[in-house]
Amino acid sequence: MSLDISTKTKRITRLINTSFKEANTQDLELILAIENRAYTFPWTKQKLTDSFNNPNISIRLILVNEKITGYLITLHSIDFIDILNICIDPKFQQQGLGGRLLDDFLKRIQKTEVKSVLLEVRVSNVSAIDFYKNYGFELLDTRKKYYSNLEDAKILRLQII
Repeated sequence: MSLDISTKTKRITRLINTSFKEANTQDLELILAIENRAYTFPWTKQKLTDSFNNPNISIRLILVNEKITGYLITLHSIDFIDILNICIDPKFQQQGLGGRLLDDFLKRIQKTEVKSVLLEVRVSNVSAIDFYKNYGFELLDTRKKYYSNLEDAKILRLQII
């Protein structure tokens, strides 16, 4: 005699105390540490420093309990914005923080002249591609051998209405 027992489990969610702020150069080392933990091919300290020095680049932080856990780096043009880098510390991934960071960004640009948001993502980064598609990003094109390891990039665009 065998018994088949099935149970339904309820997903446990916990509230996470998040806040957002603009980064400054004092945050550079923490951003660099997260970048190095998160990526196989991270941005260099010089590339991050150059981003801080570019007046057209914005670096927005997400904090959990007042601790930096991720960032969004964007390049602003007249009517579009390029997402250059979005990253959540691996210790905090899979908790919806990337979505919160992108939601914050999209909310802030609603009252601007921005007509679209562009980004490149590695073709191998299927979870990121799915993440962006869930936000309405659409495939625009593919850039061959775009990354330093010669991996192709998918160019995605979100039209702002």
